[in-house]
Amino acid sequence: MWLAAIPKLIPLITTAIGMVERLATGRKGKEKQDEAATVVSNLAPLIGGVDLEMMFDNDVQDAIRKVIDAVVNLQNKARDARAKRAA
Repeated sequence: MWLAAIPKLIPLITTAIGMVERLATGRKGKEKQDEAATVVSNLAPLIGGVDLEMMFDNDVQDAIRKVIDAVVNLQNKARDARAKRAA
């Protein structure tokens, strides 16, 4: 059941990042990551196949944070590439 939920977590992670970017003005880096990870961990059980206790497991939290970092890095690289092309 948990494996079936993993593909559903990616859109949840990107949504959480977007929410934090819009709502957490004035916060940077680790603070934003903490907030996005908390949003994901609290909302993931709503998608089915994921229990709240599992979402707060240290290894699962580490993996969520790595995905958050990867998505933010990709967003930043895409933004920078667009800016270069526009210049």
